[in-house]
Amino acid sequence: MGEIRTKPTPLVEHNLEMGKFVFYPNFVVGEFNEGIYATFETAIVPIQLAIEIYGNDKPVVYISHRLNSYAVDPVGYKEVYDLFPNFEGFAIVATNKRRRMLAHLERLFIKKPIRVFSDLDSAMEWAEEIIEKSL
Repeated sequence: MGEIRTKPTPLVEHNLEMGKFVFYPNFVVGEFNEGIYATFETAIVPIQLAIEIYGNDKPVVYISHRLNSYAVDPVGYKEVYDLFPNFEGFAIVATNKRRRMLAHLERLFIKKPIRVFSDLDSAMEWAEEIIEKSL
């Protein structure tokens, strides 16, 4: 992996009530706000934006950048994939040990490739690799 990668350029950024979502050519980085309860219902607007940006067949990886403390309802993951089947992978970036442990539990609910990272750059590299494999 001695290859030096340039950081991808965002296509668009949306600051929504529940958090910030940055859309890149092959992946989305989501940062939910402090105290949010992330459910399928709170994910509908970002998913609709993803459909507008990527269409119905472009493969995409979602990166959950967990800078803030918030709760996640992992049961909604199936509904998310049903609404936007383009997701090829799911990355979770968490530096807090407790959040990383919780993220590992979420793996039980996600039927796509999933990895937990301690930094955003590594998650972005992995996302690009997943997309390359899916093409």
